[in-house]
Amino acid sequence: MKKRPSLSIVIPFLNEEAVLPLLRERLGNTAGFPEDWSLILVSDGSTDGSVEYVESWMREQPRVKLLELSRNFGHQAAVTAGLAFADGEYVAVMDADLQDSPDTLIEMYEIGKSGFDVVYAVREAREGSLFRRLCYSVFYRIYGRLAETPVHLDSGDFCLMSRKATDCLNSLPETVRFVRGLRSWIGLKTTSVAVRRPDRAAGESKYGFWKLMRLAAAGLTSFSTRPLRLAMALGFGLCLSAIGLGLFYLIKALIFDLHTAAPGFATLVVLLLFLNGTVMLLLGILGEYLAQIFLEVKRRPTYVVDRFVDLETESEDRSEG
Repeated sequence: MKKRPSLSIVIPFLNEEAVLPLLRERLGNTAGFPEDWSLILVSDGSTDGSVEYVESWMREQPRVKLLELSRNFGHQAAVTAGLAFADGEYVAVMDADLQDSPDTLIEMYEIGKSGFDVVYAVREAREGSLFRRLCYSVFYRIYGRLAETPVHLDSGDFCLMSRKATDCLNSLPETVRFVRGLRSWIGLKTTSVAVRRPDRAAGESKYGFWKLMRLAAAGLTSFSTRPLRLAMALGFGLCLSAIGLGLFYLIKALIFDLHTAAPGFATLVVLLLFLNGTVMLLLGILGEYLAQIFLEVKRRPTYVVDRFVDLETESEDRSEG
């Protein structure tokens, strides 16, 4: 049987033609990788020249492998696909845009070999727009309050996992994947590394605001039922408030003004708008959970692989995952 590489690095990408040459140069200039490390580049439906560049890179360095998905399934699906094909004793996940440093990855690898199953990066500082940094900060703090198995504040998908942790993660049946949450849920021996996260080395982010919102919703609904409990508590509180307000107007009408109704038309309109908005919000929360169930019960694969090319073994496979 083929010997496992000591380290497999999974890097998903989407239309990163501008940054892949910089990534190649950076990986080539980083000392400390084991001699038999491998690199799995996962194309999440790229339509520019990224795949062609990776193919030329593979011909010069057979340790590089290409996993091409049939279309754009999303970042978490691409990470999941890469983990399924990674066969190293340790498996790392990092972004292609060099916001995740290869030097930090070497540090993680050394820490992992000392007895940890999961080593992940925690961003102690971020570059980029103030709005995006604020969104990340708010999400992690809300998630930390609501999730039954919270992830570390300001951690991301950049991590190193042992073979044991990788196999455990791959065995989990979820169709909708939130990798950093699943990584925390398995509960193996874990530690973190503090990093400063720079801005992208080149190109533009493919993870816009609405994609981030969908990822946040998937993370919260996958690992917490507390929003449903909060919705029930809010509904109960509003019912009590409505009963109290009704009693107040009834007593006012009976004691202070028996013959005229309470004027409070504006109050009534405001309350109706507020209560209707609250109902829609609660239905939206319930809808997110129903959507999660809808996607899970169909049991469709998380991704579809168009091809996997490994020139070290001269193989090209096409399959689903």
